[in-house]
Amino acid sequence: MVHSAHMSTVNPTDSLQKRGENLYQVTTQIGCGIKRFEKTGRAQLEALIRHGLNPWDRLLDIGCGALCGGYWTMNFLHPGCYFGVEPNTFMFEEGVKHLVEPGLFEEKKPQFLHNDQYDFSGFGVKFDYFHAHSIWTHAPKKDLEKMLDGFVEHTNPGARFLTSFKSPHLFRPDYQGDVWIGRCHESDVAGICRHSYKWIQQACTSRGLSVELLKGEKIHKQKWILIHR
Repeated sequence: MVHSAHMSTVNPTDSLQKRGENLYQVTTQIGCGIKRFEKTGRAQLEALIRHGLNPWDRLLDIGCGALCGGYWTMNFLHPGCYFGVEPNTFMFEEGVKHLVEPGLFEEKKPQFLHNDQYDFSGFGVKFDYFHAHSIWTHAPKKDLEKMLDGFVEHTNPGARFLTSFKSPHLFRPDYQGDVWIGRCHESDVAGICRHSYKWIQQACTSRGLSVELLKGEKIHKQKWILIHR
């Protein structure tokens, strides 16, 4: 769906941090921490730019949440180039209301889907870039595979996929379950899951994808990887 006019509570003179704090009064499910709300969103865009995002690229933001990072990326991209998927419609709509100033959606023409099956076919376009912040730290391996399959199916040759994850260790084992762990549209219980980089490499290689672990890239203690078609 395409968003056009929307109800906004935004004071345009407020910083994005202040807007995030106002949002937090309505819902604590905001897609990123509140203490560094503005810095976290900006850091996501900076990482995307460092790893090849161009203003003319079509980007799919998987789990765009309340637009903590999406706000920044949408402003950077050309009109019609930002696409988001978020199943938690309440969090998303409140984010739009509290973060997005009037006129931005009309100018940037973003599109959004609200399904939890990682089905990206509804947009009907081929993407140049996938992004998923703090999604692989909650999703089971079968969902990671769906995202990788979607990346192969719905992107142009040379596309990139920047995503974060957490490695297992002695006291936090590799996640072998098949359900989402943590807050979402169906749960308000916090949680984190971990996936081994070796498994990620195998999942990528089996699909003809290459992957690299990005040294020095961390947001909220999560490691970042860049997957290439």
